[in-house]
Amino acid sequence: MIRKIITTAASRLLIALVNLAIVWLAARVLGAEGMGTISLIILGISINQMVSALVGGSALVYLIPRYPALQLLVPSWIWSVVVSASGSFILGLTGLVPLEFVFDLFWISLLQSLYNINQNVLLGREKITAFNVLAFLQVAVVLITLALLLLVADQASVHSYVIALYVSYASVLMGGSLLVARFVSRGKWWNPVVFRETFRFGGYLQAASFLQLFNYRLSYYIIEKYFDRATLGVFSIGVQISESVWIISKSIAMVQYARISNSSDSLYARDITSLFIRITGLLTVAMLTVLLLLPPEFFVFVFRNDFSNLHPVILSLSPGIFAVAISLMLSHYFSGSGMPWHNTISSGAGLIFTVILGFTLIPRYGLTGAGMVASVAYTAGMIYQLLVYLRISGARWRDLGIRMSDFRALKSHFQQ
Repeated sequence: MIRKIITTAASRLLIALVNLAIVWLAARVLGAEGMGTISLIILGISINQMVSALVGGSALVYLIPRYPALQLLVPSWIWSVVVSASGSFILGLTGLVPLEFVFDLFWISLLQSLYNINQNVLLGREKITAFNVLAFLQVAVVLITLALLLLVADQASVHSYVIALYVSYASVLMGGSLLVARFVSRGKWWNPVVFRETFRFGGYLQAASFLQLFNYRLSYYIIEKYFDRATLGVFSIGVQISESVWIISKSIAMVQYARISNSSDSLYARDITSLFIRITGLLTVAMLTVLLLLPPEFFVFVFRNDFSNLHPVILSLSPGIFAVAISLMLSHYFSGSGMPWHNTISSGAGLIFTVILGFTLIPRYGLTGAGMVASVAYTAGMIYQLLVYLRISGARWRDLGIRMSDFRALKSHFQQ
C-alpha cells in the first residue's frame, strides 16, 4: 500500500509540475485576461463533469468490484453524451461560458467524461500504475501541444489552449479504452438494478461534488461580476498554485478509497483513515510553509507583472487548503464505507458560507476577500465531517494527533 501511495504521490508531483508549466506558459503568453477566459472554459467543463459523473463518476470505484463492468459502462457512456450536449447548451445560453467556445465545450467535456470513466474503472480494479501513467500523459500532451502552438506556430490565443485539450484527451482516451477492455466480458449490458444502484450511490457522491465545485469556484463568477476578467485570471492562478499543495493528500486519498472500497472491515477503515489524517496534516503544513515563504517578487519573476499580488491570495487561501487536505481523507472514508451523504451535507454547509460571505467580502476586499471566503467555507465543511467521523467510527481526538510511531513506520516503509 505504501508503495502505491509513494508512486501515486510521485506521479502527482510530476503532474503538478507539468500543470504549473502549463499555467506559466499560458500566463506569460496570454496574460491575465487570457487566463480569465481559460478559467471560465475549465469551470464550464468541470460543471459538465459533475453532472456526467452522476453515472460514470467515482461511484464506479465502489461498484466495479461488485457488478459486471459492461452493465456499468454502457449507461455511463450514454449519460456522458446526453450531459455534455445539454450542459454545454445551457452554459452557453446563460452566458456562464464564452459563447464562441460552446461547441468546443461539448466535445472536450465528452472526451474528458469518457476518459474519467476509464480512470475510475482502473482505480476500482486497483490498477494504480495504469491510472497514474494516463493521468501524467494527459497533462504532458497538453503542455507539449500548447508549447508547439504558442511558441513554434506563434498562435497566441485561447484557441491554442482548447486545441491542446482536444489532443490530450483524445490520446489518453484511446490508451485507457484498450486497458479497460480487458475487464469487459460479453453478456447482458443493461440491468435496471445496477442502474438504480449507480444513480443512488452516484447521486450522493455527485451532489457532494457539485456543491463542492460551486463551493470552490462560485467566487470566480462573483469576481468577474464585480471586477474584470483580468482580476479573475490573477485569482485563478493563485488558486491553482495553492491547490498544488494537495498533491500528497489526493495521492493518499485515492489509494485509501480503493482499499476501503475493496474491504468490509470497519476497524481497518477507521485505523487507516486516522493514520492518513495525521500524515496528511503534517505534510500539508510543511508544504504550505514552503509556499508562503516564497517572496512576492518570485511570482512576478515566474509569471509577469500582471500577477504581482498573488502572495496575499495564497496567504488568505492557506487555512482552507489545509482544511480540504484533511477533508479529502474524511470524504473518501465516507465514500468507501458506503456513506457518501455525509459528504453532500458537508459540501452544502460550506456552500452556504460561500454564498453568504461571497457577496459581502469579495466586493469589499477583492482577491483577499475571495480567499477568506474559501477558507471559511472549506473549514466549515471539514469540521462537520470530522465530528461525524469521530462519532461513527469510534475514533478519538487523540487518535488524530501525530505520533513518533508514525515517523518510525514511514521510515520503515521507505527503507523497504
